[in-house]
Amino acid sequence: MSNQPSSDNFELGVRYELGQGVEKDPYKAAKYYALAVDEGNPAAECALGEMYMGGNGVPKDHVKGIELFTRSASKGFSKSMFNMGMAFWAGAGVPQDYVEARKWFLKAADAGEVGAFVELGMLYINGYGVEQDISEAGKWLLKAAEAGDALSQYKVGYMYEEGAGMTKDRDKAFQWYKKAAEQDIPDAQFKVASVLMEDSLQNEDEAITWYTKAANLGLLPAMVNLGIIRYTRAEYADALKWFQTASFKNDPDAQFYLGRLYIEGKGVEKDIDKGVTWLRVSADNGNKAAKDIIARVEGHN
Repeated sequence: MSNQPSSDNFELGVRYELGQGVEKDPYKAAKYYALAVDEGNPAAECALGEMYMGGNGVPKDHVKGIELFTRSASKGFSKSMFNMGMAFWAGAGVPQDYVEARKWFLKAADAGEVGAFVELGMLYINGYGVEQDISEAGKWLLKAAEAGDALSQYKVGYMYEEGAGMTKDRDKAFQWYKKAAEQDIPDAQFKVASVLMEDSLQNEDEAITWYTKAANLGLLPAMVNLGIIRYTRAEYADALKWFQTASFKNDPDAQFYLGRLYIEGKGVEKDIDKGVTWLRVSADNGNKAAKDIIARVEGHN
């Protein structure tokens, strides 16, 4: 991990950059980082380099940023090694070069930089600068997951579920999905809820908890599944809320159920016209069942 030498100027830079105990001010942050750079502080060299790369508090200058990262990395500062890898990945201040990016990521990984584990995994998944190797990708992503990286935990869960680069193992997949879910990765929360629903209806309340977390983070399939569960439990007002939210995000299944609620007058005042309107929208978005209900409703009128 990055060893961050402390200095008053560096600490002041951090405070002004993050707004810790002072009003956030990137210009003052850059000023204090520059003073710490003059003192030879590698953490400050990294921080100021990041500001130059993004044009935050200083004019954007990729060349200056790379110069600072290189100086810091030469002192063993792992975050700067990682940043050099990212620069070569993106071609920012240096020519794009995945092979060179990998070299820097390996240096950062050897120093324990978790982000480097992730990026090495992605290089192997995509075959950038290396021969594509899903098993090798899995090894690096597993290291990142074990170090607590939430997205890597989700990816490792998926790899165990699908048997991609890992021996297929449903239990391990669930364990990693659960870890990622606990770190508010909505796709992982959805996976946890879905597995719970598949295993037993006795898990439905726990599944609802996870679907709700994912839905509150904006995951559309979770909203739809929540609505369906509430509908089947005759909790129509709650179902209506989720179907409305998902319908306005253009989900055809939510639009289908919303149309049904209006036609049936469940959880909302009965309104055949509004129900048919939502069913038509659902049908236009590819829901075949909506067409059948429209035909039946219109056949009775």
